[in-house]
Amino acid sequence: KHTEWLTEEGLAKITAWAEKGLIGKQLSHNMGINHSTLFDWQKRFPQLLEAIKNGRRVKDYEVENSMLQRATGYQYEEDVYERNDDGELVIVKRIVKSQAPDVAAQIFWLKNRQSDTWKDKVEVKSEHSGTIKVELGEMTKWSN
Repeated sequence: KHTEWLTEEGLAKITAWAEKGLIGKQLSHNMGINHSTLFDWQKRFPQLLEAIKNGRRVKDYEVENSMLQRATGYQYEEDVYERNDDGELVIVKRIVKSQAPDVAAQIFWLKNRQSDTWKDKVEVKSEHSGTIKVELGEMTKWSN
């Protein structure tokens, strides 16, 4: 059954489904095969794996661009509708609106793109000799 999916047409369908964001189980369902079979075929047929990767890459770029827009803010147009005398909805005006930058998107972006500077975990280097002096009132105790 794999031969029909390894044709130019079959690979194009798989790429298109992956572009729409379908996951492995959904792809295998559309292909009429078991999910484990799809996994095996990806190992056996590099062109199948490449078709899925190419489709997913498109969606990944879309999400990346959306994330960047959310992080930096953007403007968009919104149509305002009203009913005319015939009861039909018609556009009466177009408004330009602004979306403010999203702090959560900025944090996510910076942690992933500049992790050395923006990581949550701070590593503290200790240059300790190994000897600690503890003073308890008039008593002094040394520990090694």
